[in-house]
Amino acid sequence: MKIKFLISTLVLFFSFVSTNVSSKILPPGTGTQADVPSNLLILLDKSGSMGWRMRNAQGLNYMYASATDSSGNIYVAQYSTYGVKKYNYSDMSNDTSWGSNGTVGRSGSCRTYYPYGIKVHNGIIYVSSYYARRIRKIRVSDGACLGSITPGHTYAYPRSIDIHNGHLYASTNYGLFTQNLSNGASKICSGTRRNEWMYSYTITGSGSYLYSHYSYRMYRGTLTSSGSNLCPTSVKNFYDSSMSYGYGMTAHPTNPNELYFMSRGRNSIYKITVNSNGTGRTINWQKGKYGYQKTSTATQNYFYYPWGIHYDDDNDRLIVSGYNAKKIQVFDSDGVFIKDKGGVAATTRMAAAHAAIKAIVTDSNLTSGVNFGFGYWSSRWSARQWPPGFSSWSGNITTGSARPCDTQNCLKVRVHKDGAAQINKIISSVNARGGTDAYTFMKIAQDYYNHGSLSPIDTKSPCQKSYVIVIGDGDWGGHSSAMTMAKNLFKNKKIPTFAVAFGTGISSSGLRRFNDLAKAGGTTKAIIAPTAAALKTQLQAAISQIIASKLSFTAPAITATLNEDGSLYQAQFDYAQNKEWNGTIKRTKIDKNGKLYPKDKDNWSAVEKLPKSGNRKIWSAIPNTDYTTNYNNWTTSNSSDIDALVTLMGFDVQDYHRKTNNADGSTNNKRCANQSGVADGTDDDLKGLINFVRGTDYFDYDADCNLTEDRPNPMGDVYHSQLVTVGPPTAETAFTSENQESYWRASKGYDAWAETQRSRKTMIYVGSNSGVLHALNADTGIEEWGFIPPFVASRLTRVMNTNLNQVSPAAKGGSNAIYGVDGSPVQHDIWFESPHDTSPRWHTVLFVPYGRGGSGFTVLDVTDPVKPLHLVSIYNDLVNNRVYRMSHDQQISTYDYIGRSYPLSELMEAKRAGDNYAPDKGSEVASKQVCNDGGTSYCYKSKKWTLEVKNLTKKDITVMEDGKDITGSITITYDSAKDTVINFNKEMQFDADETTGNKLNSPIGITIKSGAVGTGVLTDPEWDYSSLGETWSDPRMFRLPDKGAGDTNRADDINVAVMGGGFGTQFSGAGSNVMIINLQDRNNYGKLEKIIQIEDTAASDIDNSVPASLTVITPDKAKGANFAGSLVYAGDLEGKITKINLTNMSADPLGVPIKLYDHTTLFKAGATKTNGRFMYHAVDAAIGQSTSDLWLFAGTGDAQRLNDRTKGTQNLMIGIRDTDYPNYKSIATPAKAADITKCENTTNDTSGKPCRVQNNDLGWYVTLKDFAKVSAQPKVNNGYVYFPIYRPSKSVNKCDLGDAFICAVDDECGTHDSFIGLEKSRSEQSGSKCRFVGKGVLSEIVLFAGKIFANISGKSLGAVTDLVTLDAATGESSTYRKSWRENN
Repeated sequence: MKIKFLISTLVLFFSFVSTNVSSKILPPGTGTQADVPSNLLILLDKSGSMGWRMRNAQGLNYMYASATDSSGNIYVAQYSTYGVKKYNYSDMSNDTSWGSNGTVGRSGSCRTYYPYGIKVHNGIIYVSSYYARRIRKIRVSDGACLGSITPGHTYAYPRSIDIHNGHLYASTNYGLFTQNLSNGASKICSGTRRNEWMYSYTITGSGSYLYSHYSYRMYRGTLTSSGSNLCPTSVKNFYDSSMSYGYGMTAHPTNPNELYFMSRGRNSIYKITVNSNGTGRTINWQKGKYGYQKTSTATQNYFYYPWGIHYDDDNDRLIVSGYNAKKIQVFDSDGVFIKDKGGVAATTRMAAAHAAIKAIVTDSNLTSGVNFGFGYWSSRWSARQWPPGFSSWSGNITTGSARPCDTQNCLKVRVHKDGAAQINKIISSVNARGGTDAYTFMKIAQDYYNHGSLSPIDTKSPCQKSYVIVIGDGDWGGHSSAMTMAKNLFKNKKIPTFAVAFGTGISSSGLRRFNDLAKAGGTTKAIIAPTAAALKTQLQAAISQIIASKLSFTAPAITATLNEDGSLYQAQFDYAQNKEWNGTIKRTKIDKNGKLYPKDKDNWSAVEKLPKSGNRKIWSAIPNTDYTTNYNNWTTSNSSDIDALVTLMGFDVQDYHRKTNNADGSTNNKRCANQSGVADGTDDDLKGLINFVRGTDYFDYDADCNLTEDRPNPMGDVYHSQLVTVGPPTAETAFTSENQESYWRASKGYDAWAETQRSRKTMIYVGSNSGVLHALNADTGIEEWGFIPPFVASRLTRVMNTNLNQVSPAAKGGSNAIYGVDGSPVQHDIWFESPHDTSPRWHTVLFVPYGRGGSGFTVLDVTDPVKPLHLVSIYNDLVNNRVYRMSHDQQISTYDYIGRSYPLSELMEAKRAGDNYAPDKGSEVASKQVCNDGGTSYCYKSKKWTLEVKNLTKKDITVMEDGKDITGSITITYDSAKDTVINFNKEMQFDADETTGNKLNSPIGITIKSGAVGTGVLTDPEWDYSSLGETWSDPRMFRLPDKGAGDTNRADDINVAVMGGGFGTQFSGAGSNVMIINLQDRNNYGKLEKIIQIEDTAASDIDNSVPASLTVITPDKAKGANFAGSLVYAGDLEGKITKINLTNMSADPLGVPIKLYDHTTLFKAGATKTNGRFMYHAVDAAIGQSTSDLWLFAGTGDAQRLNDRTKGTQNLMIGIRDTDYPNYKSIATPAKAADITKCENTTNDTSGKPCRVQNNDLGWYVTLKDFAKVSAQPKVNNGYVYFPIYRPSKSVNKCDLGDAFICAVDDECGTHDSFIGLEKSRSEQSGSKCRFVGKGVLSEIVLFAGKIFANISGKSLGAVTDLVTLDAATGESSTYRKSWRENN
């Protein structure tokens, strides 16, 4: 059957109450129309009310612990340097008469820096200041600083503290510190340099005992006199994982064996009784469940990953510190809820809008298919230029400026391919000021889209679509004129306008105006986003999908050898509009000569073999469940625990099916109200989501309201994930050097172990965008099990889109297509002691990066393929500045880090102004409504502003005013706490008073550059994955000589994975590194061993990152290698090739000392956004037969915009040599690295006689014309390098589909000719020496039995429409495919 491919333009839509979604676009050029990006102009309200707080004017921030005085007043120790706050118990108000406006410790001699513990004793508050290495003393009565205590050693870091029987105790990295508070005698208790006293976040004294909890184990020591001090002796302990992990514990005041334990992992308070000998416990009661943004009641306690718990002895109350929930909760001694204070999202509307827009413009899944632009609007009030609109642009398209433009109304970023990056850079400088006038935003949109020469509309792209999104938070004027302009844009230009009503307090008449605008703009009704999370939700639901048919985008996998027949596996998918895309894996027999047998009886398609939804084994690492029971814990019976996991990152389950009307009166979500199980609320929808992942039709794709039937194709699309086959162990044990891993295998009995695994099933592991890693039986194609990585599960609710549950024009359901498990799993056999073991042994490890599914990865143990084990999962939330880790026993830890972008409202003085403004106190105080630098009013004005990050220098930051870089005009000083004080050359202002309509807030934004001192995860640097981007890079596993230079002991080498830092999207610095991950340490499995920064050079305007897989050369296959470890070659987006030393070599060939982790730049392609020489794909390597040099092969091209025809685009096919190989030598910094001028241009060399590349040449390069780009990694084989090429259509109509070519180039001479033949009968072949192979985009090439295989996203010229098969050229070279790519 002839399959037609159709790609229409990207269609944007907004759901009215949808969930978060990152919609994905199809591979560029995958149909009969090319992917021409849509135009999207975002227009943001910057009126004064956007400076209001979303909720919680009290400003509680990530509290660790709390304490009480005799009156029951509460003192809260907050994260980082937010200080200690006092709250009056009676009305839970912040006592602003205490300390400095109700807070102590933000600065000065009693500054608290990560205060993990706080206690009150005899009128003094004792607070641990972890990074200050002190315990602070603060007077209860007035907040005065009384000095500090050094906890036993100058470099002792205090964590938890307790005061018991007049003695102070603190867990420190030097052991347990104690001080007799009556006489000041202090010491580190002998024998306490053990984990339970060094690293515990919770210790508590009771009777004659001191308790500690660490790593799921409870410890109890008997307090014994040691001079003037008391120290724990005769320590007993017991293991107890049932309560999970926790950072809070407090003792009952009268019973020494009764404890209250705050379980962070189970979101519960436990009251327990420890037995008399301290070796076990009984649970008296457990109260609490997970609840994101939920309020506890008298019958149900809700927690969102809490931290500390304190017993108020004077009032018999429990105080729980809700770290993630940003609130304190009060309970009686039986755990019954009394009251609370605070809550999440203590931020301004404008800051929330910044975060939501950043989430959009930094999402690679969106930016690859949309040209973004941005403007802000408010009113005529204080506008310097009126009327608003757009008439001209001065300067370049990225950094230039519009006319008219002032601080009230302006088109700040033109719609273009780099608009997203520019928005991300300037958005933080947009601050609230002015009024609200609809005329302003529609005038900007109308003038811009209608402009004769500067409109972003491409008249040569009839399939291109354009849109306007207006975000506002209140009633506006100028309504009728705005309606007219919106109608005209939609009628005359087919440009829809979306209206987003943001925040609470919008009047009914104001909401009607939002709806009027949406109707006039052709989008039916307004989008309502009452909260910060909802705004992010609605914006991320903006992009729908484009239309296509059957596609193959990942490389085919071949399991045959040259001696026997085998299988070719292809991943394919079908596009389905407003549905999960349909995927499968196809098996086709292939013989040893490369011949395919499409009708072989043993061929199969995995989707046809998939078990019914009720019979599938789907599992995840879900806290509080045991997946090993039957590997099927992803079930509705575990919905409560799954709820905690899927909402972990703030993506809520949506109320998709209802019994009654929606809150706004609409009826679409009760379309299936009569079906069994449908109810109002989200409990039914959570269960529906669970079953949807298993394969049911909960979102009613077929419109029959049967929500429990199986879907015809529930597998999900396999998009970028390359499949891997894992059978019985077959790694080599024959060695010629002890440096080789084969020697290590032989010494550890690998062959004997492999023999015990001889009958192990051969499995195919591959990720799909249903969120599942599929384990398929390679022989039968039947799914043995499916695994949902826990932090992919935390983002699965993005598939839900209530707007797709429709009653008209036709009744139907639908969902969003997202990226799930999009990375390529990699397997390696490793000898180590697993966290699940008690001694070392052989394991088969599967490392699963998430790819475009997110900035994370999971590591599994698949030694027993039917009983896999979870080892670790990591996720970096770049928007919210948080790293998540799930350990082997399913416990979640979070690590916050310093953000990189700050609007003026997030500086210390502005936050204090916000804390000062508390409308819940009653009448306003006139004296506080003035604007000055006193620090006690609602408005702050000064030249000096404090960024609460230590010791930043001027070169560490960029300061923007109204989108313009003013860094040069500022100076830097430091306050007494070493926080960074920015001194402007004029006064800047921030007004937090919500009664002020027309604010004059200064448009200031500050960005901290990557690598600045004091950034990243400071508390636990071994988990500092803060610069991990989207994990596109495949990991490579090997043994690292941990002592580096001169290390001759192979026995203590450590198992690691090395991978590129990932795709950083628009986050400057994110992903611009190489990460080395420890796969050895059973107690900290998956910790970051080392991060090697790859310079983001000033010479390039590209935000650098390392998305490509690395070329890792180890001694096992490396010719002439005399080292242990590996040499690593990394390509990056700036077109640089970096060589990294991960070996034990101690000197270069000239005797110059070298060190482990040294790196040098071998080459730079001089990439800019104009020439488009991005290196998205891995470098290949081979030893040349003529030169005996190591050659590296790379290709350039913008993989995100393959159809781009920007003037100046010129991409390259490159071959360079490393003449120092197999040694390491420092060559150059990026600024001084060799470029193409050191290489021979062989573009027109078709003979190779003589070879144009001489001994003094670094290598060769071939230029590509007609905007062509290298679309996947080059592959070298038998003396030729094969480059897959995509060339945009030459047609005037840019919507036409482009062409796929394979170029064959001599590996050492760069000779470029038709070595694999030409399609002379095709017009597309004209003028090219590369072979035209079809329409669309080629996958990575596979070479087998003298043939070339590649999947194609469009249509090939061969008999199999989605597979290209050609005879390869012949020649000679030695490749490193086995040693680093197969990595087995």
